[in-house]
Amino acid sequence: MMSHSRKPVLTGHISPRITRSNASGSGVIPFVFLWLLLTIGGCSPQQRDGAPTAMDSTLVIAMLGDAEYLNPVIGASVTSSNVFGLIYPGLLESRFDTSTGLLNFIAMEKSLLPAEHGAADGKRFSGLARSWSMADDHRSITYTLRDDVAWDDGVPITAADIAFTYRLYGDPVIASPRQQYLAELEGADSGAVDFDRAVEALDATTVVFRFYKPVSERLALFHTSLSPIPAHVWKDVSPGEFRRSSLNQQPLGAGPYRLHQWSKQQELVLESNPLCRLPEPGNINRIMFRIVPDYTVRLAQLQTGTVDVVENIKPEDFQGLEAGPADVEIKSTGLRVYDYVGWSNIDQDAWNSRKEIMPHPLFGSPAVRRALTMAIDRQSIIDGYLGEYGTMCTGDISPSLKWAFNDTITPWPHDPREASKLLASEGWVPGPDGILRKEGKRFSFTLYTNAGNARRNYAGVIIQQNLRDIGIECRLEVQESNVFFENLRQRRLDAWMAGWSVGLEIDPLDGWGSDLDKSRFNFTGYRNPRIDELCELAKDELDPMDARPYWMEYQDILHQDQPTTFLYWIRETQGFSKRIRGEELSILGTFYNIDDWSLDPSRAVTP
Repeated sequence: MMSHSRKPVLTGHISPRITRSNASGSGVIPFVFLWLLLTIGGCSPQQRDGAPTAMDSTLVIAMLGDAEYLNPVIGASVTSSNVFGLIYPGLLESRFDTSTGLLNFIAMEKSLLPAEHGAADGKRFSGLARSWSMADDHRSITYTLRDDVAWDDGVPITAADIAFTYRLYGDPVIASPRQQYLAELEGADSGAVDFDRAVEALDATTVVFRFYKPVSERLALFHTSLSPIPAHVWKDVSPGEFRRSSLNQQPLGAGPYRLHQWSKQQELVLESNPLCRLPEPGNINRIMFRIVPDYTVRLAQLQTGTVDVVENIKPEDFQGLEAGPADVEIKSTGLRVYDYVGWSNIDQDAWNSRKEIMPHPLFGSPAVRRALTMAIDRQSIIDGYLGEYGTMCTGDISPSLKWAFNDTITPWPHDPREASKLLASEGWVPGPDGILRKEGKRFSFTLYTNAGNARRNYAGVIIQQNLRDIGIECRLEVQESNVFFENLRQRRLDAWMAGWSVGLEIDPLDGWGSDLDKSRFNFTGYRNPRIDELCELAKDELDPMDARPYWMEYQDILHQDQPTTFLYWIRETQGFSKRIRGEELSILGTFYNIDDWSLDPSRAVTP
């Protein structure tokens, strides 16, 4: 089974899908530490006498940070997405064609790309859509839904749930991070979607989406396949109370898993949902997402078999893991995730207090941001930490999207001398303490990131020294992941290090759109009318290949403007217990087909 298409999410790698730990560390955990973990840390997969335990039917995944909301309307982090993707249904499934870098959309009886790219077989289909039809003028798309699926309380899932939920996605008070998905719906060009016309449930199994302009079938499928939530449960929750509602912690879904228990900042446990028909209950009885902020502890728990999956294993730790007491194998996926340093392009205080757009006093100039990028030795970070699993990043269109990637762009070199010249041309000159100054203001700031990410710890130290070498004072500070993400969402940070897991359909206005109220992932406040125009021109093309020239120019502009310093693409390396059966890693994600996994209890570790 393939999971339905998902929007890009912040990674804590904003892995959502960020955590922090030692930047250094041996590939082998000392035996005494392992013994302590086994004797006082907890839960080994099997008792000493060999009797089976709950671990035989529980998959344990060590995560960097906790989920924030178990709700697809507002959940933004990777952990949240991993969880609610198993609880809530989607309209469609998606599969990635590696030869072209194009995403295929699949309903029970229809496939966007030819059958050889992966059509639904009807028996294992996990989505709600039986089929769809695109209007000849490309101004509407109509879905025919299955009539044999229900929410977990027995209430049928209908077109009314989809129409209701899209109103929530578009409500400015709720402020969904996915508001840009509604940008082509009727009324959006006038400032507010006309939901009475834009999303209409014609009957229980028919929903039509109407657009104010012609839209490509691919984009229409991408933007109209957001997960619904049950209208009969949420209808009495006001927009002002939506984010605070206890229903966010008590999700009613229809997917292969349902919530069993959630101990915040400790563990979140899902159980196989016996009521699921999308397509059927998950194979593994329980999935535990255990929150383990420290990388060294996560690694040790994987080595001993206390957990089954750990993401973002350092290459230097491969050998120690594979030689440890638990049967572990390393698998890699990518390129979909990149790390970056975000610079607030606008004065955050002016925006938050008065909705006024003013250049940031440090980072408001593209020339300054280019200088910062040239000051940072990105290749040194790659060589010292990622090795062959990292590659220089020049923008947010992945090299895996071969049809749209601009391979003619040369990364800005590490050139401290040229960086200093650029800063001098912008009026930044050394002060008496060696720190650059302009009009009496020192070039000094705090670089924030989330706790638990060893890679970012390593990069942060190098960045701090690189900037100090050209007269910039950079302090490093980590925050608990949910605090960090909320501060980003509220645009409270001037500089930060995070990551993106990008969407496999290119639709970047949620990250760069000039309308900062709608572009909820535009944490930098970057505004460039030509970027807005190029994104719209590209989306207007009915054939993706006709949009390629627009994406080429788009990447050139971002390269020049450097709204963020793009650091490196990451070929993610994940550690898996060999007791897991049936896992299929792909660019769609580590947990791409997790509801099809099974466990071999005979391989459980006996301490």
